[in-house]
Amino acid sequence: HRPKVKPCPRGSYRVRGRCEYGNGGRPGYVPREINCDYAYPGQVNDTLARLYDGDLLTLTSKEGGACVESLNITQSVTIVVRDYTPSRNRPILVAPAGQPCVRIAPGVQYVVLEGLGIESLRAGQASCITGRATELALKGVTVRYSGEGSAMDVQDSRIELQDTVFIGRTRQPVVKATGEIMAANVEVAATAIGAAFETSGDSRLRDIRVTRLGDWTGSARTRNSAGFVIAGMNRQQLVKIEGLYVDGFSRGVYVGGGDETTLINPVVRDADWAVVLENANLQIRGGDLEAMDVGIYAASGIVFASNNRIHRVMRSGIYADAGGQVRSVDNRVFARPGGCEALVKGHFSGELTCRPWYEAPEVFRTPRDLARLDFDSYWPAPSVLPASATSAPPQLPDDALSGGPQSGGASR
Repeated sequence: HRPKVKPCPRGSYRVRGRCEYGNGGRPGYVPREINCDYAYPGQVNDTLARLYDGDLLTLTSKEGGACVESLNITQSVTIVVRDYTPSRNRPILVAPAGQPCVRIAPGVQYVVLEGLGIESLRAGQASCITGRATELALKGVTVRYSGEGSAMDVQDSRIELQDTVFIGRTRQPVVKATGEIMAANVEVAATAIGAAFETSGDSRLRDIRVTRLGDWTGSARTRNSAGFVIAGMNRQQLVKIEGLYVDGFSRGVYVGGGDETTLINPVVRDADWAVVLENANLQIRGGDLEAMDVGIYAASGIVFASNNRIHRVMRSGIYADAGGQVRSVDNRVFARPGGCEALVKGHFSGELTCRPWYEAPEVFRTPRDLARLDFDSYWPAPSVLPASATSAPPQLPDDALSGGPQSGGASR
């Protein structure tokens, strides 16, 4: 057992086991490594203010200690970790109550966060990672957030997310971002809204997994929940999303506005409406959609649907409202066992063979709701797996299915 070392006084730094003031005895010297086991409050910000533009800062923690402060980033920086792996209840950066974890000032060229475990459990109205940078990259970062804001709320930036996890208990989107977005192997666990993106340029997202937490199951907050939202996009841009997995939200995927969005091999589980489209062009190819009411709903805009499997619906597999168009081929639609023997076409009819599912208490909607982990107990698997590796649909008995292949037409 190594004895705990007393922290150095504010303004001094530990150099070879001794606390030294000024520049550590050397002109221009700034320590670029901070041990969060012994750091004083504000030490990371003091160091950031003295670094060069584009410098590298390393945080270490061998004994489970965390740096407790709200980082204020005013110039380009890369923050990495050493001797640390994120785990539940062992963050390396903790935000003070009511303050953001990381605040990025406008005009910063780039910020890179790699390997950090960040936690904000008493955030209040403050979001955890917030601000605006020309380029923001999160690699291997885990963020746990509880408050009234978002785990990440970044505006007008080029955003790169890789092997990153966001866990949030909030009524706002856990991840909220505007700009050009590149994401791969990202997991989001949310109580109400998973991720909400407003893209301003061509964007590519791959292997995104969004799961609803069980904290608010049965409440109005989950009856109005949404898993993945693409909205408010500018024209003349393409958004490609491959391997999206959404589980447990009332509206699984919502696409509103923009030029063209492509969903390749999406998987939606335990939704009321699996995919909702408004005022955009949407392609859905090779999807596996589980919905209680409607599989694909086009309120306005055009949806191109091919080779999709839509199952357990009680109202309609593919539905186009007065302002929407559907062009479909080679889709298979199955009714819910014991539900609507004949799928509804066109506008909704009040004369249904089954009652709308949302009229029953939500807690009885599916056994999966009773087994959902809450915010305090949720932690991702040891490695964030691609959605395609974890999204195999459950096998349904042959006698529990009705319906068959469909092709063509404006509504199914």
